[in-house]
Amino acid sequence: MSPPAESPVRLVIIDDSPLIRAGLRTVLEGYSDVRIVGEAGNGADGVAAVAKHRPEVVLLDLRLPDRPGLAVCRDILQRVPGTRVLILTSSTDERHVHEAVAIGAQGYLLKETDGASLVAAVKRAAAGHSVLDPSLADQLLNLMKRPPGAAPADRLALLSPQERRVLALLADGLTNKGIGDQLGLTEKTVKNYLSNIFDKLQIARRAQAAAFYVKAHRAGGD
Repeated sequence: MSPPAESPVRLVIIDDSPLIRAGLRTVLEGYSDVRIVGEAGNGADGVAAVAKHRPEVVLLDLRLPDRPGLAVCRDILQRVPGTRVLILTSSTDERHVHEAVAIGAQGYLLKETDGASLVAAVKRAAAGHSVLDPSLADQLLNLMKRPPGAAPADRLALLSPQERRVLALLADGLTNKGIGDQLGLTEKTVKNYLSNIFDKLQIARRAQAAAFYVKAHRAGGD
């Protein structure tokens, strides 16, 4: 008697591009190992889809229209513990790899990954194994060699140039509206930037953010 076939891995796709989502469906539907149970084009809908369908694995893009992908990853892991989140992106930025690993993503893949490798990565993630795009291995090794408790200037380097501008204006005492007026952003966009900044720096309050920025600059930050 042959052993029973393994159930396909249940998967949710979160990516803002309809073309990317359609392409992933076309590729993945050719494999019996994976079953797509939901998809979304933004962070809010993505978190809702994961909460509704309870997939084993989520393929998550970093660039979403409403929230940073890593903040969405954090929400998913908090709301549906046990979900395996695979970052699927075109970004090779070392900061993104570092942040993804730090907040608990199961893996980090580039969108150039072929179908067979993507399915293999999804299955490995579902089984609890970490997955990293081979082209990013050197970056991960560099991260592992860094001492714990990075200095403020090093942590400031995790922020994008725009996030640094937002943080600098916050440290100057500006409100969200004032920051938005200076940078040509809506208050909602500023709030999203601050949420991502707080996540990256692992702080919770504006006063902490301002103090961190001042300390980082005293230590020689940009």
